[in-house]
Amino acid sequence: MKSLRWGLIAAGNIAARFAKGLATTTEADVVAVGARSRDRATQFARAHGIERAYGSYAEVLADPDVDAVYISTPNHLHAEWAIAAARAGKHILCEKPAALNAPQLEAVLDVVQACDVFFMEAFMYRCHPQWERVREVMASGAIGETRIIEAAFSFNFGCPLDNIRMSRSMGGGSLMDVGCYCLSFARMVAGEEPRECKATARIGPDSEVDEWAAGVLAFPSGAIAHFACGMRCATPVRAAVYGDRGYLSVASPWLPDAGGATVTVVSEGREETHEVSHGLDLYAGEALTVAAHLGERQAPAMSWSDSLGQARAMDALRASIGLVFPGDCSQ
Repeated sequence: MKSLRWGLIAAGNIAARFAKGLATTTEADVVAVGARSRDRATQFARAHGIERAYGSYAEVLADPDVDAVYISTPNHLHAEWAIAAARAGKHILCEKPAALNAPQLEAVLDVVQACDVFFMEAFMYRCHPQWERVREVMASGAIGETRIIEAAFSFNFGCPLDNIRMSRSMGGGSLMDVGCYCLSFARMVAGEEPRECKATARIGPDSEVDEWAAGVLAFPSGAIAHFACGMRCATPVRAAVYGDRGYLSVASPWLPDAGGATVTVVSEGREETHEVSHGLDLYAGEALTVAAHLGERQAPAMSWSDSLGQARAMDALRASIGLVFPGDCSQ
């Protein structure tokens, strides 16, 4: 497996978490960071022991020692910089959502394929082995045929209108920020794309984005998923699958611990707990997933077709709540 040298496109909180994660392994290294100002990049580089700091994203892409880039800009810039990175010959791990909409993502993947580089949408939770255990349990027939999928992911951070999550022009809103995890989980365990996606939401009068939302998905197999998400509400973190013989639940679906994660299975009245150890920081595991599948140019954890299915379902959910981004006008 090739040890990748990473460059960071943006220097925000999630980039800091990624840098900290990679510092826990010797099999990946962050060698450069780019920010909107050199001062910001320099501060970030000093805080995380990164050798090179650039005052622009383009300088990271021009660095010959950077093999791969982690893009964590605001949502509305993901597609632009993924295309630029592909054209610069860099492998790409792009924060979710990979683009504002499906047509944007199709354009990204066209360039990625033409330039023959790796691309993965950064749903880091999918790189944890607890999901292999979930798939094994479902394949074993322990819970029977999937009937209902349930997920929830929310937090309450008030109403800071200067935050990018609260910006319609930047592709904000709870669906794009945390609801996408619920959708990704539902699609993953269903193993198929939904035939119908509907949501309802509270659109903030000042933010103009969905501040909390709930949705329902119908799958061709007959399975139904429902989810709740929000940035101004607090729900229990939840991910569960209910079948006709039993059910399973995942204790920490979105941020599983490196030391171990728990999957609980109840089948025909008997409860069994599965402890799944990883031994890796979640973001380090994500970076190593990229390296392990570099030759295929995509990873099973989040393939190109999976990301396209995700984007199309997200578009349908946003359409149902009437949330339109300025970037949608390019469709």
